[in-house]
Amino acid sequence: MRSFKTENLYRKLPQYIIIVLLAYMVVRLFLDANYLADFEKYCPFGGMQALGSFMITNTLACTMNETQIFMGIALFAGVILVSKLFCSYLCPLGLFTEWLGKLGQRFKLRWTIRGMGDRLLRVLKYALLFVTLYFTFNSSELFCKKYDPYYAAFSGFDSDVFLWYAIPAIAITVLGAFFVRQFWCKYLCPLGAASNIFVNVLPLAAIVLIYTLLRVLGVNLNWIWLIAALSVGGFLLEVLRMKGIALPPVKITRNDKACTNCLACDEACPMDIPISEQNPVRHIDCHLCGDCLDACPEGNVLQMNRRNMRWLPPLAVVVLVALGIGLASTIQLPTINLTWADGQQMETAAVFSKSGLKNIKCYGSSMSFANRMKRVDGVLGVKTYVETNRVDIYYDPALQDEQKLDQVIFTPAKTLIRFPMEGVNKVHRAQFAIDHLFDSYDTFYLTKLLQQAEGIYGFTTAYGEPVATEIYFNGHRIDVSDIKAVIESDQVTYVSRGKSYSQSLRFAVASVSDTVEQVEVQQFKRNMFDPYDRKFNGYAKYAESQLRVYKLPMPQALNPNLRRRISYLVSHLSSDSAVVRFRTVYEDKPQALVYFVEDAGDGEHVYELLNKAQLTVHYRNGKTAQVPNPFKFAQKGKTLTAP
Repeated sequence: MRSFKTENLYRKLPQYIIIVLLAYMVVRLFLDANYLADFEKYCPFGGMQALGSFMITNTLACTMNETQIFMGIALFAGVILVSKLFCSYLCPLGLFTEWLGKLGQRFKLRWTIRGMGDRLLRVLKYALLFVTLYFTFNSSELFCKKYDPYYAAFSGFDSDVFLWYAIPAIAITVLGAFFVRQFWCKYLCPLGAASNIFVNVLPLAAIVLIYTLLRVLGVNLNWIWLIAALSVGGFLLEVLRMKGIALPPVKITRNDKACTNCLACDEACPMDIPISEQNPVRHIDCHLCGDCLDACPEGNVLQMNRRNMRWLPPLAVVVLVALGIGLASTIQLPTINLTWADGQQMETAAVFSKSGLKNIKCYGSSMSFANRMKRVDGVLGVKTYVETNRVDIYYDPALQDEQKLDQVIFTPAKTLIRFPMEGVNKVHRAQFAIDHLFDSYDTFYLTKLLQQAEGIYGFTTAYGEPVATEIYFNGHRIDVSDIKAVIESDQVTYVSRGKSYSQSLRFAVASVSDTVEQVEVQQFKRNMFDPYDRKFNGYAKYAESQLRVYKLPMPQALNPNLRRRISYLVSHLSSDSAVVRFRTVYEDKPQALVYFVEDAGDGEHVYELLNKAQLTVHYRNGKTAQVPNPFKFAQKGKTLTAP
């Protein structure tokens, strides 16, 4: 005879591996500043949401990835081929609530909800499933991250978590698990609801078929009706039958002749299924954990499909997870796949591909890139791949070619690193041709490299293959060969907001100019100056004769850190309807030009606006905030007629 307390190692081992991996991810967060833990990467429920979102919107948000999607497919395959394996062998939240339940049982504070109350409460998980899918598909972001107790706890309540959702969810999960048997799994888990829909996939497939036929017949039926019908249908089938139709294929079976009716199996079942009363066990809550098999004191009384296949569920888990990860590593889905041309144009479209664009790093940056490409004549669509930082651009070969598109993608830069010391009248300038310098992120990393080398003042880039780069430096402190060695560093390490980051690099200097020029410091400043021009408050409706310009020195316009905040100043100025334009120019030094309506204001008023201690900043979401004014205009200007 086996002991009633035999440890279910087939189940415990995968669970312990998951706990160890999660612990490793948490500990590494504190030891490695460059490590970004993705606690949802292998979540099959996130994959189901990601796949649905991709099918509906043709986009894949940053919080979604191929691994999630194939884990979701693996979960579906597991239910169809074996049973609800994720719930029993891999789910960390289910394991945690089970531990809490055992603690509640020890103190005799846990009870099991039965009868009508049990059946009615099951609607909650289907409602949560519908809400989660609805908001995910509408926003192309994983809505479950806002409330998921597991994600909130392990991510440390990161920015994706909504506290007013997550904290009540954690409290309900913890208290529910302690006082009510498997409260989360039975009544709240949206993945549990989805798994039960898969168990009843045969009858529910009729809903999908009807929806598809209606769409084919031209009925404009929104996807929300399909999700609602599946959620309602899944709930009704669960509470009316409490078992699947034909599925799952693998079930717990009992040898009635050898059974002694000791009820050890009933007591061991974490879901409180009356194992002793069913043969085979077809209860909707059974996820083939095998605890009842290990608890049975009689050999071979309880089996799987009347065979000794105790090894089948854990083996299926290993195979399906390995298959999911393997497919995710070989199949890449586009983050966005958008076209804005008609079918006939797309039939003759050519495709230009470019990899290594680090600014293609998420859904938002991909959409920004697509919106930029929409403004380019001859571009018909865009496909992006975040994992490889690649873009595919569909274009009309009669209007565009690959070189033009490559030039459109490139963003030239003017980057001031530091000013020459007082008394220095001239700086040195050399021409470098740099490979693998593609986008603004590469420019940022190059800036961090050059900042760490003494004697380098700044650089500019212009389109070319390789990129034409002018570097200004002090030739008495650093020479061209030293600069080349700096540029070709394997990685750059820098500090941002108190944290240290490292980035691998592939910059290569293809060539360096034969001669090193010397330029006046004044010319260097002029070359590094990046003008700014913004019109607002109906500028175009005014004639030049109606406008005046307030002109004053603005040395801060050369400071790259302050220049990024000019938009705050412009937002502040736009609050006054008399001000209609702001621009910066370089004459003998940087100057600010503020255009205002002559009849509605004067230069003195503009000067007062510019020197407010607090700037009134208007954000795109409609909110307004007061921020400290980083600009101080010590010298007053003068009012001129509009040029």
